[in-house]
Amino acid sequence: MLLNTLLDELTGRSSGTEAERHERYKWLEQLRFTNPLADENGPMAGIPYYQWCRLPQALVVAGQHTDLLVGTTSSQYLVFEGRHAAAFAAELGLQYDANNRIDRPGGLDELLDAYEEQADGSWTTLPDEPPAPPLAGWDDVYFRVRDLSDGRTIQSVTTIAYESSRFPGYTLLGTTMVGVGAIVHDDETAQHLQQIFADWAIQRDCADACLPASAPWPCTPRQVPPMPLGTPFDFARNLTYLDSLLAAYGRAQAQAQIDGGDSAYWACAAASTAYQAFSLRYTAGLPLPDVETALETAIAACETARAALAAAYDDEDLPAFDFEQLTDYARTLQLLGATLLFGRHDLAARLAALQTAFDGEDGVYEALLSTIDPQRPMVDEWYFAEPYSALFDCLDEDDRAQQLEHLRHYLATWHGALVQEDWFNGHLRAQGLGGYYGLWAFEAAAVAKHLGLERSTLAHWVMPPAP
Repeated sequence: MLLNTLLDELTGRSSGTEAERHERYKWLEQLRFTNPLADENGPMAGIPYYQWCRLPQALVVAGQHTDLLVGTTSSQYLVFEGRHAAAFAAELGLQYDANNRIDRPGGLDELLDAYEEQADGSWTTLPDEPPAPPLAGWDDVYFRVRDLSDGRTIQSVTTIAYESSRFPGYTLLGTTMVGVGAIVHDDETAQHLQQIFADWAIQRDCADACLPASAPWPCTPRQVPPMPLGTPFDFARNLTYLDSLLAAYGRAQAQAQIDGGDSAYWACAAASTAYQAFSLRYTAGLPLPDVETALETAIAACETARAALAAAYDDEDLPAFDFEQLTDYARTLQLLGATLLFGRHDLAARLAALQTAFDGEDGVYEALLSTIDPQRPMVDEWYFAEPYSALFDCLDEDDRAQQLEHLRHYLATWHGALVQEDWFNGHLRAQGLGGYYGLWAFEAAAVAKHLGLERSTLAHWVMPPAP
């Protein structure tokens, strides 16, 4: 009986009563053992957490057997030999974590070692050294979140199937414990969570409708993610997915306007997806005219999102992107860099028109815009030092050798400095739809183009190779 209810909990089917969960916890305490395979340099050393249990009988999921359990007081996972996350997802109705929103057991910091967390909680990049191979690892999470809110508290339980190059040869399947992280109910938070759940449902439906490509990708990609087991990345399927997701968000926004819902949420989701669709077309090696059309769509989606935000907050001066948020700041510079790189000064001007609330406040942004508009103000401060100081220094420097040095430093630190962005390490989440659309510092290529720097001397995996 305890084994059956444990399996139900770990697979997210049900959790039982609080008394039953407490009984299972006491029972598992008696089954704990020291696992020598988890010691340093052991085959299970990369598996996070430290409390191991040997079950009296193997549990079976999707035809796979295991009697090994690992976890802490807040979460528990079955440990299976082999890679079975996709099979578990199919049997249990899990979806791929394309947006890096689900907490990984133990995180995934060690995959690239690109940064270090400081005692005060801040992040710092490692010393500027020759970049390590960018595709050194992989990380795949499938998940389902059950909403257990009861009107008094807001809580949920997350089931995940997890594979990672941190522990190759094994799959974790388990769940957070019910009740962990519960917060006092309030209508605004509850509404936001319902939108997130609805968003995940849209992503899941779009993914289910996209079948794998039957023919090899005909173009030469400009960037390629890792390929565990030698399986090529399905560019065609991912492009179809992003296009269908963009259309679905458009329908959700239109319906929200009819129903009096939060149409701004869906407009912003569409704007983010439109950028992804543009970036993936560039990454996939499509002809530049096709990529440029997608860039136009991305800018138009930002305009729609800004209008929706202005209506929602009754503020016509509200910007599309908030420079005080690194996520918005980084995406603005990527988009601005892309418009400049493609020589689309009209699109750059349209983007700038969405950000007039921040005119004259950020030196990096103004320096980029001044490459096409000499009337932009000169500003010697900016919102985020890392990694953007190096980009400002490059634009502020007259010596060609120093320009190259600053831009090389920017490229070397760009990815690691943006560790908290949901697209960080997207190239390691390449096995499910939407997890990867290319990681590009378009603003760096735009600066190199403006300064006439030789692109071949700036080769780096995040440096756009064209146009």
